[in-house]
Amino acid sequence: MNGYNREEVQAILAKYGDMIYRAAYIQLKNRDHADDIYQEVCIRLLKQKKRMKSEEHLKAWLLRTTINCCKDLWKSAWWQKVDFTEHDPDKDCTNNAEETTGLITECVHRLPEKYRIIIHLYYYEEYSLKEIAQILKIKENTAGTRLARGRNKLKIMLENKEAEKYEF
Repeated sequence: MNGYNREEVQAILAKYGDMIYRAAYIQLKNRDHADDIYQEVCIRLLKQKKRMKSEEHLKAWLLRTTINCCKDLWKSAWWQKVDFTEHDPDKDCTNNAEETTGLITECVHRLPEKYRIIIHLYYYEEYSLKEIAQILKIKENTAGTRLARGRNKLKIMLENKEAEKYEF
């Protein structure tokens, strides 16, 4: 059978849409850009010529495609020339990001991309290190090292945030 029809794509997006959006948002830290990546992944799924072998293969393909779309956006000339510090709509929504996203999510967003995506896949999507290594096309030991380093950086950030609360 060839690819997926619109109804099948809608069913897939109903099931995995939140996962796609979260993966894009955790990397880009911006709702509008995450929406754009979500749409791009949908288009690529519609253009997909052949079906995935299993649900797990489909889920991994969706995550890999999301990550690749984010990387493509970062490499684009537009991304490199636009200054995002002037106006960030996500920061306009609230004065305190901790109120809406929570302290841990805020700290995860501040991690470097290579740690952020590993933590997202491991904790939010519940992939094993072996599966993460396959999705990211890295060695399993590299995935484990990045997870450990990401955890350490996150721990330090959380300890510093906690200490800030009690400063007089």
